Amino acid sequence: MIKRFFITIYSFLFIGIGVVIFIPIVILLFFISLLGLRSISTILMYKVVQCASRLIVFFIGFKLFVSGKENIPPLGKTGVCFVCNHSGILDILLILITVDRPVGFISKKEIMFVPFINLWLILLGGIFMDRNNPRKSLDAINRGVKKIIDGHSMVIFPEGTRSRGQGLLPFRTGSFRLATAAGADIVPVAISGSYDALEKTGWVYPGPVYVSFGKAIKTAQPEHGESRQYFSDQARGEIARLLKAQEEARNALS
Repeated sequence: MIKRFFITIYSFLFIGIGVVIFIPIVILLFFISLLGLRSISTILMYKVVQCASRLIVFFIGFKLFVSGKENIPPLGKTGVCFVCNHSGILDILLILITVDRPVGFISKKEIMFVPFINLWLILLGGIFMDRNNPRKSLDAINRGVKKIIDGHSMVIFPEGTRSRGQGLLPFRTGSFRLATAAGADIVPVAISGSYDALEKTGWVYPGPVYVSFGKAIKTAQPEHGESRQYFSDQARGEIARLLKAQEEARNALS
């Protein structure tokens, strides 16, 4: 318990210092984007947050296991839609570390009012969604569709909220329009261990964390058209399979 206490204190101290150092960089990149250099600022922002995320994982001492990266389609004219379960607040950092390309996140509108975080999400091409307003939600999804068509990759958490150890929650099919309307590949992503690593007890627990990428799902299938339910079921089934494999790997380590 004493060891975990000091790991937690040191971890949050490290993150706090990192944020203080990080803020002027984010502000600088924001002004660069205002000068019309949005693509450059996005790439630089991704490199900065990826580096910071890796330092956090390294400093805390998580044992990160990554598999299936060969399933991620190569960069092309059209972006990719990463569909991920959402168990803990560390999930975003883990995605930034592992996808090896700039990605934007579909986030709830409340994040727009969180200082500093809102800026780097915007610079990464993120979109804020008002889930209580269907018209605004559709507008947000349509903006995400345009980004994917323009070659940017996006990340969605179709459960709509963090599961916090409750297992894989039901998917909201509406968010799959992001992929179907753009005709983009869906890459299922399974993450486990992130909730146990921090939120489960409130203490930092440097245990195993898994990130697995499933086989890409082609949405440009004439027989399925834009059936969001079909693609939701396909993605959820693949993520469930990956989570089961991760659980088996975790048991083998015990």
